[in-house]
Amino acid sequence: MEQTVERLIEQDDRETLKGLMHDGKLSGVPSPVKTGWAYRAARLGKADMLRLLVEKCHGMPLEKDALGRTLLHAAASSGDRDTMAFVLQVLGMSALEGDAQGVTPLDVAAETGPQALNTLEELCGVRLAECYRNPVMRGFRPDPSVVRVGEDYYMVNSSFVMLPALPISHSRDLVHWETIGHVFTDPDTAGLRDIIGGFGYWAPDISYYKGRFWVVATLHTSTVPVRTQMITSAPTPAGPWDAPKFLDIDGIDPSIFTDDDGRRYLVTNIGAQIAPLSEQGDLLDEPRMIWYGWNRVKSEGPHLLKKDGWYYLFLAEGGTGFDHVESCARSRNLYGPYESCPFNPILGRKREDAPIGRSGHGKPVQLPDGRWAMVYLCGRKVEGKTLMGRETAVDPLTWTADGWPMVNGLNGPSCLQKHLLPPCPVEAREPWVCPREDWKTFAALRPDGGIEITGGQALNRMSGAHLLLHRETEAAFDQSVTVDVSGLAVGGLAGLTGYYDENSFFLLALRKTDSGAEAALLEQIGPEQKETFLGTLESQQATLSVTGRGLTREARCAGLDRTVSFRAEYLTDEGLKIGKRFTGALLGLAAIGEGTARFREYHEDMHHEGT
Repeated sequence: MEQTVERLIEQDDRETLKGLMHDGKLSGVPSPVKTGWAYRAARLGKADMLRLLVEKCHGMPLEKDALGRTLLHAAASSGDRDTMAFVLQVLGMSALEGDAQGVTPLDVAAETGPQALNTLEELCGVRLAECYRNPVMRGFRPDPSVVRVGEDYYMVNSSFVMLPALPISHSRDLVHWETIGHVFTDPDTAGLRDIIGGFGYWAPDISYYKGRFWVVATLHTSTVPVRTQMITSAPTPAGPWDAPKFLDIDGIDPSIFTDDDGRRYLVTNIGAQIAPLSEQGDLLDEPRMIWYGWNRVKSEGPHLLKKDGWYYLFLAEGGTGFDHVESCARSRNLYGPYESCPFNPILGRKREDAPIGRSGHGKPVQLPDGRWAMVYLCGRKVEGKTLMGRETAVDPLTWTADGWPMVNGLNGPSCLQKHLLPPCPVEAREPWVCPREDWKTFAALRPDGGIEITGGQALNRMSGAHLLLHRETEAAFDQSVTVDVSGLAVGGLAGLTGYYDENSFFLLALRKTDSGAEAALLEQIGPEQKETFLGTLESQQATLSVTGRGLTREARCAGLDRTVSFRAEYLTDEGLKIGKRFTGALLGLAAIGEGTARFREYHEDMHHEGT
């Protein structure tokens, strides 16, 4: 039966297929077989056969295929106008919906050819060139908060124990962001030494009040008091920022709300609690809970907004895993009672195989023309795990006629979205970071592009590790560098690293010997330490390279025959059950021991695939 129907589809023999249907010979056919027929017809551009199957084959399933692709993906690959029109307009599938890798029907049409793309663009009313992709801030950019001043947007993100801490970014279009400063650059002021990885500065908020920018964040330590709320301000978002105040109240994810009368309030969790603030940022009273949340599971990230006489309260709920969502409630009175939005959650993934999930911790921002958007955190799965950490996405926020908000039409986080503002690209460079230390005290960037790093402590130490790190922004990358360890003491190490925290990293290194060097791969996997020997070199310099494809890494040293393949699941949020795993994988350089290591021709090439 399967081969018969497939042959009829290929031959466009509608009459014979109709006869099979009328005789009931298609009854009892398993759903996957029916789905396969539909996809076959769509890929071949057989619009009439596809319509016949959907109309006459009772219970025709329209599930996604093994790649998470819809019938519109298949139709786009055919380039046939009638087939794409039927799937788009009658079956109601979206040209912006991504498959498991974030590839949309518009992307498939572009691969098929210019005519196919032009046809689908005309049918759906969206041009691929007028779209952006989520996440807009890729790799380890969690807990975004945004404020607009004029036509400029400023964002702050969590940084945990990384220095410089609490990065401030600028954009004119909510898509292209450039890091313009940090709240903390001095390790002594930041106070991050000896704080466990995954702790440190959590969930900051940025706001604007009477000509100054304000940032609040939770400082989470392992000593009493475990959690305090940091507050500081600056005349410009690039700084310099004032000496911080630390408010001795528990909770996480603070934000500042300014009411119409100019009064200010600190908003924190559990649930949502508010406390009045002075103009100088001092607490005037104890926090008071005003709403516990929609599903009342790990509610956090509260933000208050005043609009049309309503106080809108936005909360992240469900924990920060893949079931993370955003909810909303409103009240005519600041202190409540608050009514839960009937559409809750207003943001969250709609299916388990969605390419972007873990969406929540959002903050609304109004555009100059009166429209709205929400900036929120999200995560992309790599082989079922979160490798790049929690990232930053943006989607349109619209309001119903009776005043309730919806993010992306309640369709979940988008892979591909039409630009909300005219694009303003920037040449953004990813800043170097280091856990707990100021990298400028031990590393020098030479005018010729070379890098020198004074050796530090072992990478599993809580302080004193000398690393230069960038965020890993894609699951596929190539990393290489030429290392010279002649300036290190015997036994010193230098090379390429993939780093999550002091419990989770690898180091592909040269180890200096009396007569040359040894190449080795060192791995820290929780309490376990592994070393894989690659070979001996007569020289004290060599080119090292690491290739990453998903969670698999391949390590090489030029001049040696051996290639080491290993799995780096320990660089994911879910890879180990130890400490707080909220950050994301980083790539870079490290040096251990006495003396100085020299690096040249360092390359990090990220390969963007789908979303």
